[in-house]
Amino acid sequence: MNADLQPFLQQAQRLALAAGEELLRQRRQLVVAAESKGRRRELVTAADRAAEQIVVGGLLAAFPQHAVLAEEGVLTTQGVASKVADWTWIVDPLDGTTNFVHGLPHFAVAIALAYRNVPVVGVVHAPALGETFFGARGLGARRRFADGREQVLAVSRTHEFADALLATGFSYNRNEPGRDDNTGHVAAILPHCRDLRRLGSAELDLCYVAAGVYDGYWELYLAPYDVAAGAVLIQEAGGRVSDWHGGEDWLFGQQVAASNGPLHGELLQRLGSRP
Repeated sequence: MNADLQPFLQQAQRLALAAGEELLRQRRQLVVAAESKGRRRELVTAADRAAEQIVVGGLLAAFPQHAVLAEEGVLTTQGVASKVADWTWIVDPLDGTTNFVHGLPHFAVAIALAYRNVPVVGVVHAPALGETFFGARGLGARRRFADGREQVLAVSRTHEFADALLATGFSYNRNEPGRDDNTGHVAAILPHCRDLRRLGSAELDLCYVAAGVYDGYWELYLAPYDVAAGAVLIQEAGGRVSDWHGGEDWLFGQQVAASNGPLHGELLQRLGSRP
């Protein structure tokens, strides 16, 4: 991969901001209509679809030779790459739909670009918080605030698990037969860390690891568009992302563990093997 990633990063930021404006416009309505995507607790809204159309439409126009993998399937097949290509855009138009529906501000537009299934560009824009996290392989990662200030992202320096603030999430399919509901892992980890948070947006959780707010994060049953963008930012901020065995099967493997680096081994040890 010898491409200059800056044009891709800039376009992803522009589209994330445009999609974020649409999310805020729809959020100002008195009632946000939501429908189930199959499981009653897994929601989708018109805002998801409108934001995805902005992002995917813009990507297809700017980079017609690239593939696109998007969550809702507005302009491409849902959850499937649109073509075989070295470069694939991975898009979650509204990460944190449940938060969005219930009026919580922790939701985001997430856009990543992968080269041969390795994410190399990541943008996560949280419009209600007025923050944008962005970065690319070899270019570092930054956080831009609503007033224009920017902060270079760097993971925390926490070395003791007892001092760690961690985050996790719970899958929509947690009560289905054969599925791990994550409560056992919470029980194994919570007594040994400083505290635990669950904010309902995987991409923002990963961004907070990159920013040094969280010291680590784990979750099961995530799709590529839940993790791709935030993972780029953690890696560029000096942290580590892996599957639960410490390997690289985190993008499509439905399990992710992320940390500042020094805590990674103990986090994996306490998680144990994949259920």
